[in-house]
Amino acid sequence: MKLFKFRPILTVLTVAFSLFALGLGSPIVAATTLAPINLLSTGNFAILSQTGITNTGSHTSKITGNIGSSPITAAAMNNVFCSEITGKIIGVDAAYVGSGNQTCYSGTPPSANKTLVDNAVLDMGTAYAEAAGRTNPKATELYTGNLGGRMITPGLYKWSTNVMIPSNVTLYGGANDIWIFQISGNLSLASKGSVATGVKVILAGGAKASNIFWQVGGSTGATLGTYSTFNGTILSAKQVIIQTGAVLNGRALAQTQVTLDASTITAPAASVPPIPATLKVVTVVINGSGGTAIPSTFVTHVKKTGTDVSGSPAVGVSSPGTSYNLAAGTYIVSENTNTAYIRSFSGSCNIIGAVTLYAGDNKTCTITNTYLRNGHR
Repeated sequence: MKLFKFRPILTVLTVAFSLFALGLGSPIVAATTLAPINLLSTGNFAILSQTGITNTGSHTSKITGNIGSSPITAAAMNNVFCSEITGKIIGVDAAYVGSGNQTCYSGTPPSANKTLVDNAVLDMGTAYAEAAGRTNPKATELYTGNLGGRMITPGLYKWSTNVMIPSNVTLYGGANDIWIFQISGNLSLASKGSVATGVKVILAGGAKASNIFWQVGGSTGATLGTYSTFNGTILSAKQVIIQTGAVLNGRALAQTQVTLDASTITAPAASVPPIPATLKVVTVVINGSGGTAIPSTFVTHVKKTGTDVSGSPAVGVSSPGTSYNLAAGTYIVSENTNTAYIRSFSGSCNIIGAVTLYAGDNKTCTITNTYLRNGHR
């Protein structure tokens, strides 16, 4: 019986000793309950800044998620091309040019895009203040700010200095565990020559990038060194610099600028519902001689994979049309058959009524119904 009772304790001690032997720092201890930082609408962005997003590489960055900047003009994001992003670039005006391809851009008009990014920047400040204001840290000045080679369990940690990561650091915890790092100074990861050899923030035990928050208050901000790999949301009072080839699994949220250079940024799942897209369907009737139909004579549909979306079908409405709030995706706009009229599509729909929406889009499809005199085309 004694052996049975003490076997779990011996196992824990063995694990703890093994961690010390591997040079991974303190043994794993139970995490305190910690709520995540509420990112509010900022959670809809992979990159967000107040003074612009620059891209100093060869336009080979790979961004998965939305990016935006406010209050500066959208021209401050011209160095990020649509070919580099799976998502939307959202700005306060119509000044984004990019490579000349603007299909990924949502600006003003309509004013809803400016409101969206303006509110996200305000929420970024709120989230930063929440992260900086958390109290009762699990540790202060841990490892005097040098996290290289360490293993860190979930919790709130606080430094009055800079924090350096010159070699790999491991964050060990479960899928629901939270890490919050309060850094009064700057945060920096060292540079190496390739992603394979680069310095990494490693997640272990099921830890998730979406549950990791780095609040950085220094005058430089956060710097992810060449070919480093970083996990978590960076909330910086200044800039976020993502150097050549660096990988960020998380978000770069900066109160000044964000700099990229052939970087890879992948946002975790949004903490709030994804930004919807708006689709308006406008019905136009051209009667000519003998036609008597009006827009409400026609019944319109908006379908995805053959199924009507919420609010569809609907009677036809002239401008500004029937409005639908939809998730990103491809939709088919159609209309019930009326043999006395021939229909055509214009605006954002192609000739068969197909339209592709991205998060934050505001698009209009117009169906024009032209009367066929005596049934002749």
